[in-house]
Amino acid sequence: MEFYSLHVASYIANLCEKNGLPYNNTKIQKLLYCAYGCILAVYNQRLCDEHPRAWKYGPVFPRVFAYINKRKDILALCPQLDVRDEGARNLLEDVVKSFGKYSASALSAWTHKEKSPWDMVVNVFDDPNGIIPDRLIAEYFRANVVNVSDDD
Repeated sequence: MEFYSLHVASYIANLCEKNGLPYNNTKIQKLLYCAYGCILAVYNQRLCDEHPRAWKYGPVFPRVFAYINKRKDILALCPQLDVRDEGARNLLEDVVKSFGKYSASALSAWTHKEKSPWDMVVNVFDDPNGIIPDRLIAEYFRANVVNVSDDD
């Protein structure tokens, strides 16, 4: 299921537009992180080809950050993803609808919670700007965000 990170970010921006949700670079970063975490937790697969890094304001996908930061229109980049699995497509839409109602700063604060993957990399592993391991993300999202049982 691994997509190009810029395409996933564009897909998320388009879902925000479709649902009347405001967004900016920070919010796209956090929604991409939430989508990445949920897909890892449920499908044990990476959503995109880029790993989130533990930057000062929370998880960031550097390629996506650089693209948007250069004032490029993420919305127009690639509005569709070929997500063939209906459950995964629905999960992405649910992530945007659920987390998208929060502000960028609220989502950043959420990603900084104690024992979050970002917190573990920055404060426990002492690796600011380091890659946030998929294992930590998957475990955290399974325990705190999505309901995944061994029977699923």
